[in-house]
Amino acid sequence: MRKQAHRKASRPRRTHRPKGARAVPDGAARFQPLRIRKATGARHTPREEGPAGWLLPNLEASYLRLQASNAPLAPPAAPAAREASFRSLFRQGTGVESLAPAPSSVWLDRLAEYRRRKAARVAATAAAPGAPSVAGGRNWLPLGPTSVLNGQTVGGEAVGGRVSGIAVAPGGQFVYVAAAAGGVFRSDDGGNSWRSLMDGFDADPTSFASASLASGAIAIDAGDPNRVYVGTGEGDTNHLFRQRILNALPSYRGIGPIRTDDGGKTWVVEQTVPNSPTLVGEAFFALAVDPANRDNVVAATSAGLYQRSATTGGNAMWTQRRPNVHTSVVVARSAGTTTFIAAAWGGGVVSSRDGQTWSALGSGFPTNDVGRITLGVQSNNPNVVYALVARDSTGGLYGVYRLDGLAGGWKTVASPPAVLPLSNGTSQGDYDLALSVDPSNVNRVYLGGSYANVDPYPASIWRADVQSAAGGFSFADAASIGTHAHSDVHVLVHSPGDSDELWCGCDGGVFLNRNPSGDGEFAGQNNGLSCLCCNFIAQHPTDPQILFTGLQDNGTARTSGASMWTHVNYGDGGYCLVNWADPNQVLSFANGTVFRSTNGGGDHSSWNSVWAFGWATMTQPVTGPPRNQASPADAKTVAVGAGSLVFISDDFAGSWPATGRLQLSGDAGVGSVFALAFASPNRLFIGTTTGHVFRADRGAAGWTTIRLDNAAAGSLGLTGVISDIEIDWADATRSSVYLCFGGLGDWRRVWYFNGTQWQARSGPAGGNNLLDVEHNAVVVDPAAPANVYVGADIGVWHSGDSGATWAPLENGLPEAPVFDLQIHDTQRLLRAATYGRGVYEIPL
Repeated sequence: MRKQAHRKASRPRRTHRPKGARAVPDGAARFQPLRIRKATGARHTPREEGPAGWLLPNLEASYLRLQASNAPLAPPAAPAAREASFRSLFRQGTGVESLAPAPSSVWLDRLAEYRRRKAARVAATAAAPGAPSVAGGRNWLPLGPTSVLNGQTVGGEAVGGRVSGIAVAPGGQFVYVAAAAGGVFRSDDGGNSWRSLMDGFDADPTSFASASLASGAIAIDAGDPNRVYVGTGEGDTNHLFRQRILNALPSYRGIGPIRTDDGGKTWVVEQTVPNSPTLVGEAFFALAVDPANRDNVVAATSAGLYQRSATTGGNAMWTQRRPNVHTSVVVARSAGTTTFIAAAWGGGVVSSRDGQTWSALGSGFPTNDVGRITLGVQSNNPNVVYALVARDSTGGLYGVYRLDGLAGGWKTVASPPAVLPLSNGTSQGDYDLALSVDPSNVNRVYLGGSYANVDPYPASIWRADVQSAAGGFSFADAASIGTHAHSDVHVLVHSPGDSDELWCGCDGGVFLNRNPSGDGEFAGQNNGLSCLCCNFIAQHPTDPQILFTGLQDNGTARTSGASMWTHVNYGDGGYCLVNWADPNQVLSFANGTVFRSTNGGGDHSSWNSVWAFGWATMTQPVTGPPRNQASPADAKTVAVGAGSLVFISDDFAGSWPATGRLQLSGDAGVGSVFALAFASPNRLFIGTTTGHVFRADRGAAGWTTIRLDNAAAGSLGLTGVISDIEIDWADATRSSVYLCFGGLGDWRRVWYFNGTQWQARSGPAGGNNLLDVEHNAVVVDPAAPANVYVGADIGVWHSGDSGATWAPLENGLPEAPVFDLQIHDTQRLLRAATYGRGVYEIPL
């Protein structure tokens, strides 16, 4: 059971309180919610709106250096106040030296080793081409959500997961989307249904082209929609990654550019020329295909502006044409001439007729405090170019600019709409920035940003006409048209030549407006778009069909057996917990608050907020004791971690008495609670962000805690983020546990405590061991405790000998990060929550 507490979107203004909810229970007001200290002058804090709230702690967890527990902490480095405020949650007093160095190839190297190990395991039973599983074998099966009904939009449109790119073929029937963590999907019916194109991973375990599901950009050949280019690695998160971890590789970068010539049946990885920096481990913002030569493609990436050129033998190579981060590239063709136009982070727009030689475009473009730029142009008219510009300092709107004539001057378009509303002086233009020009009206543009200030805070999408004004241009008749779409808009694109079809890609999937220039509303086009980012799951104790999951930016969803789940609670979904003695009682966590339902949590009206704990980490752990049919009262005990405090309730979150509040003791570096596991209602194990482990025991005088990681007989050998703890059910004294580590820098990811001392249980050095990637979840089979399972950023791994050796677990599981593992003990099922492809199960 993964008890990790990070990777969550922080958007306080979009927290929705169901009707009749109350902030705290009666009698609990004597406790003050935890408050996060806000560094003076900091731009991002743990309560910051937008992706900063969940990406930055994610990076800290993923790239914190794992080191020997007796090694001295890295010396302080006087980091920026913003970074210090985040670091204080993890390694107090340390600087950037506490982060592990990570070469750009680290993801590909680990993936290669995983594929080698998996190929050796399943060589005799390879999957059929295009199939995600092995016929007649034991396979992972998808449980959804393929989409979530009644999502967080005005009108309750169905939602999917985060989408970073959309490519539409002429006519609007064939559509491709690039999901930020779920790979590529295709629709053959204008977005009414979708199918994954990245599920051939078991057909050839040595091929990597269908392995990296992190996607940032997608483009097609307009003359042959089966030729598709994809840039792996998500550009929308790049600025946060770069600011946070300097030159280290961020999580979930890509393996470079990939291509299909058959509509996604097969994929190939394309390479960079030897004298150009590699695109492995980088991220893509946009791709533009030359309408006259489909082999001539330009990419805006985190490593610069790159051009694809065909070589002999039908191959192709990518060459860096300009260094530094480029955030946008568009293409137009007129009078037999192709024009590429691109923008760099920080200012500067350039153009090229061939993709190889680039020169500055226009004059007078702003340069001071310029952040991300998104460009817009009609496909047949390079003479009018728009630029939507965000501020580097705040993420708010810098302005909209227009250039008429390739040699003219850029002019401000005055009175722009509130596409990037400020909250506490900041916004998220580094994450949400989209622009499309009406194909038949060059004076009409569509702008996309973060959210509209309408409950439940849906998409900020604006239609605005541009008219001449003194010395430039101004907007007229601006209208907000995105309220029926989900917030956080990453891409807006028209069907080629069609002013009446405007597509939106956002944190809630894909939406389509068939009359954007009139009174049309966006409608969810997410049937089958199974790319939702699941954080944690909870299960009904006896009915395996009923599950809950907390979703990144899509609240909490529930299913009773259907692949399309139902949205039941708002906010940014975290942990869920079902009372195993009374399944009508359910808890869910969102935005620092625990909500409770007493009628099964079936819809929005089911939930009341029972306590706001403060938002110390993005998804704070919520857990209960193991199932014990002989003592149903045990199911009422609940623990919640919040900073260095643990709150315990004995009436299933009805009250939080002072006797149940545990303050972790120790040095100033105790960190924040990141993992919780009950051995019984009277024994709780606790892991923190700084590698501290505690055992709390309840006696006649109340709860007492002792520290375990520094055990005299043998201490825990690593220091770092403890991402999960699980009980060893073979020990009748309930004194033994397994734990796993996040971070980077050591393959010894799973450790075992036998009640006296710690031992590494990650396999032997040199073979049948675990990989040096973040491990997020560990679970022990109660019926056969020698069987231990871990979920990692690459794969689910199984040990049948209590951690002595490890191997990848079977077939059919997409290679998305696994954030949670749960065993349904009555049905003998292992379930995995993936960040990007939903929930899967496999029989034990």
